[in-house]
Amino acid sequence: MKRVNLDIYPDMMYSYIVELKYAKYKDPENRVEELRREAIEQANRYADTDTVKCAVGNTRLHKVVVVYKGMEMRVCEEV
Repeated sequence: MKRVNLDIYPDMMYSYIVELKYAKYKDPENRVEELRREAIEQANRYADTDTVKCAVGNTRLHKVVVVYKGMEMRVCEEV
């Protein structure tokens, strides 16, 4: 499998998975935490795939989860 970004940018040091979730404005407050947990699980599943492992190469992988509720960002963290 070809690592396109690393072929173009051989000095690239970092790779990212950003998982974005959205709760509706009227959703209950606990929905944000549910979506946060889902986002963490999903980012970890992606990171464990052969496709991502190959694409990341020897860069440092950062997994970031973001959860919005309405227009407000409620969660933005690296996991």
